[in-house]
Amino acid sequence: MEWIVEANLSFETAEHDKLRKIFAYLNPCVKLCDANLSATSIRRKIVASYEQHKTKVMEVLQSSPGLIHVSFDGWRSGNRHALYGIMCFFQDEKNKPRKIVLGVPEVSTRHSGTNIAAEVLEIIDSYGIKNKIGYFTLDNAENNDSAMAVIGGELGFDGRKRRGRCFGHILNLSAKALLFGSNPEAFENQLSGAAALSETEHDLWRRRGPVGKLHNLVVDIDRSDVLSYLLRGVQQADMDQSIDPRVRARKPLNIVVDNDTRWLSQLYMIRRAIKLRPYLDVMILKHKQAWEQDNRSKRTGLMRRSAVQPRICLSENQLSNKDWDVLEHLATILGFYEVTVKTLEGDGIQRKRKRGWVGSYGNIWDVIQGFEFLMAKLEEYKAFAADYPDPEHFRININLGWQKLNKYYTILDETPIYYVALALHPAYRWGWFEEHWGKHPDWIATAKEMVQEVWETEYRNLEVVLSPGNEPVAKRRRKYQNAFEEYCEQSRYEPSSRLSTPTTTPARMRSSATPESPRDEYEAWQQSWVPTDTDIRDPIAYWQDNRAQYPRLSRMALDFLTIQPMSAECERLFSAAGRLVTPLRSRLEVDIIGMCLVLRSWIQAKIIDDLDPLFVPTQIKVESSARSEAGARESMASFLGRARELAEEEKGWE
Repeated sequence: MEWIVEANLSFETAEHDKLRKIFAYLNPCVKLCDANLSATSIRRKIVASYEQHKTKVMEVLQSSPGLIHVSFDGWRSGNRHALYGIMCFFQDEKNKPRKIVLGVPEVSTRHSGTNIAAEVLEIIDSYGIKNKIGYFTLDNAENNDSAMAVIGGELGFDGRKRRGRCFGHILNLSAKALLFGSNPEAFENQLSGAAALSETEHDLWRRRGPVGKLHNLVVDIDRSDVLSYLLRGVQQADMDQSIDPRVRARKPLNIVVDNDTRWLSQLYMIRRAIKLRPYLDVMILKHKQAWEQDNRSKRTGLMRRSAVQPRICLSENQLSNKDWDVLEHLATILGFYEVTVKTLEGDGIQRKRKRGWVGSYGNIWDVIQGFEFLMAKLEEYKAFAADYPDPEHFRININLGWQKLNKYYTILDETPIYYVALALHPAYRWGWFEEHWGKHPDWIATAKEMVQEVWETEYRNLEVVLSPGNEPVAKRRRKYQNAFEEYCEQSRYEPSSRLSTPTTTPARMRSSATPESPRDEYEAWQQSWVPTDTDIRDPIAYWQDNRAQYPRLSRMALDFLTIQPMSAECERLFSAAGRLVTPLRSRLEVDIIGMCLVLRSWIQAKIIDDLDPLFVPTQIKVESSARSEAGARESMASFLGRARELAEEEKGWE
């Protein structure tokens, strides 16, 4: 059953004849006792397992020492159910970050903020964690604003201050403005989504500049076997003529078709087209020559009047040298977006990565740096585009992409999330703000006041109980870094830069502590910088180590450093749901879909050990695990002997 749930398999897998033969081979008693499970049994056991294990999950969540953060988003299943995936992120008793799916309810009514909030609150209440809810990471949909107002009113906090905006969604809006100019949403709504382009849609894309013209070209190639084989043939002929054996060993490449206005697919389309540029030019020329030959009158040598020239051969659809220059620049700029979003789309959990280094992707303290990094890159291209004579789309769209980023950068102070996370990272602290925002002292003052307010009102007088935690393992320093990570590395400062601007507390926020009162941990920590802080890669492990010295400040740091910068986990949940609800499983009920996805996440988080064994009662399993190895062998011998006896008895009935 665990295999079926975790791999998103059909319940009818349990009835497959080959699988049952494997079970019978491994244990003849399965067939003799008719112990095979049916699809109906699997469904029933999934429901029972969900109800059985939910109590344990509730205990784990309720025993979390910090806040539980939430992310939710909507998705429509293939069998036409409007589902909302609700994820939570928390720290276990050892302060290790964890994540699970809380529920996947259906919102069958209008998707207003009130209706969404009602479903989210019902799920939260079912786990008994209303008093532990922290911060939310949501996309920029307007109904999320009203949903947070309702949730905040119910749970007793200001919903706007507890709501972070998905950084990936912000980058998507900026990238689409960069690619398609003003009002890309209206442009997207005009597209039918059909594989082949109508003349109207072809014209809509062409008017969007070089990217639109390239889109038309690759779609026409993809929809034509003649063009596809011609492109491969042109490449193969060139490779065959090469004297380099490595070139001759290559295989022809196909074009990459973008997914309407999904910007990463646009980037991959552009990159492949740049690589194939010389072959595309030859392909168009050969296709035009073949068309002219087929449509030329043998008697007069003139083109037939009824002949219609293919779209890719028309001059207005051709990509000029200027267009290719723009595409190359866009590929470079979108490459910066790509490394930024890939660095921030993880779950913030430390893991061993490829090449042996240990680290995490998806860290909340990198969001502000992500804005600064991308806006600086766009500033460079804005200066470059100012003197760029043609085409107009390049100049305008660079500025539109920058404006979209700036719009959301200027409203970061709606919530203290981003300021607290960066200020309490031991390698950055307030030195980062003073270095990058030195020309905007009012920004720094606002950020410091917001962080101080959180400390004074929520954590300074917090009663804390230190829980045991494992010491963090030594981590191998990562050698490879992408452009965004290199930018972040340059933001780590020496002591002189950091200590030259001590943190000051606004007068109205200063504590009324007396000499007999406990020291202010926040102010003490700001003065505690040591040179090795610059090398800290895992601030969560740092604050775990310093819990005894800063019990309240460490609680505040761990609460904020584990907030998600993106709602990417919801997207991953929907990807799993898409593999679960296939066209062949269109009759799956909403409750079963949700239970399967929730159980799957509990297993992956190792909160529950397994959903099996299927054939051994729980009490027998517990007793068996306590036996000695010799006792286990004796039990197995007895079991096999009884199986043989049953087989002999069966022969008498043949």
